[in-house]
Amino acid sequence: MAQRILRDHEAYRCERSDFPILCQSCLGDNPYLRMALANFDKECKVCTRPFTVFRWRPGRAARYKKTEICQTCSKLKNVCQVCILDLEYGLPVQVRDTTLNITSHDSIPRSHVNREYFAEEHERMTRAGLDCDSSFGKMGPNDTLLNLQRSEPHYEKNLPHVCSFNTIGKCTSGAGCAFRHEMPKTGELSHQNIKDRYYGKNDPVAMKLLRKAAEMSTLEPPEDESIKTLYIGGLNSGTILEHDITWKYQEGSVAQSGLLPPTMQHLYNMHSAPPNQDNPFYPSMDPQRMGGLSTSENNGASSYLMPPHQPYTPPPY
Repeated sequence: MAQRILRDHEAYRCERSDFPILCQSCLGDNPYLRMALANFDKECKVCTRPFTVFRWRPGRAARYKKTEICQTCSKLKNVCQVCILDLEYGLPVQVRDTTLNITSHDSIPRSHVNREYFAEEHERMTRAGLDCDSSFGKMGPNDTLLNLQRSEPHYEKNLPHVCSFNTIGKCTSGAGCAFRHEMPKTGELSHQNIKDRYYGKNDPVAMKLLRKAAEMSTLEPPEDESIKTLYIGGLNSGTILEHDITWKYQEGSVAQSGLLPPTMQHLYNMHSAPPNQDNPFYPSMDPQRMGGLSTSENNGASSYLMPPHQPYTPPPY
């Protein structure tokens, strides 16, 4: 079977590609990257079809990495070929599908024949430029996913694996060992596999993030019942009106609500210049910004702030 595939790869729809589908974390921070390419070197961990394998080293202190799934399976889920994380948010498939209410693990067949036929049909539609009936990439941004996503690449996951001989005290390589001399981490996060990550079922990393998301969305009332003020920020002042905030609370749960314009937000940070001063008081000489202190007289006269480099001048009134 393997010889027939090598003779005519187009007849058996084997994948041949020139560059992998990777996330920024797996690609690494090295701009001068050298990759090794091997056509039909391994079988995909999901569809078990031969595909082009890429192997590279993301950085000097990183281990060599290679693609684990084919590009057809990667495009079906919009995930990286190495870490099987979402390319847009950098989150596990289970977290993304649960947050967006997507049930995609049942749409992909599990049997060998149906899985191969399913992958070939989607690959044919992709080459023809047709839609693969995929719902990813058609939805707007989700607040939960934006809060859970990583804003920067996570290069620590490219570090070498833990040396198994060092854990039992039998490593003879010493400082020249290519693996890390650390104790392995135990717990639920140590049991991960590619198929559970790809299909979005029983993923320990996803379960941990979903528990974190449930805690983030819970707003507990304060212990002091006299606190009844709730501040909501980050609204678009051009389109959000006070009616848009209060129309949902007509049952009496909210006693009073108000919308603070952007001009009033800076009212408490503005200081007018003292009148009749020989030296002008420019806004760039704000005492609070320059480190000045407020002064006041003992006779009860009004106090005002002065720049720190100017001597004290009594009030003109």
